[in-house]
Amino acid sequence: MPLPIVINGALGKMGIEIGAVVLDDANVELHAAVERPGHPRRGEDYGICIGKGTCGLKVADSWSGIDCEKTVIIDFSSPQSTGKLLELAQSRKMRLVIGTTGLSDKNLAAAEKAAERIPVLVSPNMSLGVNLLFALTELASSRLKNDFDIEIIEAHHRFKKDAPSGTARRLGEIVAAVYGLPYEKAIRNGRSGNTAIDRPKNEVGMHAVRGGDIVGDHTVLFAGIGERIELRHSAHTRTPLARGAVAAAKWLAVQGPGYYSMKNVLGI
Repeated sequence: MPLPIVINGALGKMGIEIGAVVLDDANVELHAAVERPGHPRRGEDYGICIGKGTCGLKVADSWSGIDCEKTVIIDFSSPQSTGKLLELAQSRKMRLVIGTTGLSDKNLAAAEKAAERIPVLVSPNMSLGVNLLFALTELASSRLKNDFDIEIIEAHHRFKKDAPSGTARRLGEIVAAVYGLPYEKAIRNGRSGNTAIDRPKNEVGMHAVRGGDIVGDHTVLFAGIGERIELRHSAHTRTPLARGAVAAAKWLAVQGPGYYSMKNVLGI
């Protein structure tokens, strides 16, 4: 029997990609498509909205009347929308896959609290390649931290609202943890001034580029004396993220309460 999927943020860039993947996958079915209250396309056929033809399911702008108990919700919305969803999650017995970026510490704490009673998976990036990048960054950082300077460079389209990206921030958190420091202590956003004097040994540079229609590039640079290593992931489309989100939903459907990541899904 196909797994029922609910998409929150269904008409955002990622929501549209996820909707297309769900409608083409015989192992899942679209149960509901939710957008923000008052969205101009509320009540329209979702399939037509995303260019997939009539699917018989209208875009909703509230959770009223949506039975979530046997579904998995894939959330790619906004921090505000995710926060409200987490408030509903426990009472509605939801299973949540959260890919929203720019989440606050309050949002993450709410997700961890909800995970005491329901399955919650949070990841700033759902693609297989990026999650392997996370693992490789941890390995390389642990081996090279004493002899190499580490810089993180990310590039996205001009319309992206948050900087650094959630993926870049996660990379920064991984390196900071290797140094035994909190993210805020290890990361320096951009550079100016006399960097030869100012740079502590365990400082990690974070650089965000915004322009054009770049889907997403992330590079972790390990720069030594006479050599350097670059770990890089480039996304050509959003489809790998959408496929990863649907794969995460399938995995989460059979899990008990807990706070999960893509590392759990991929077994790495």
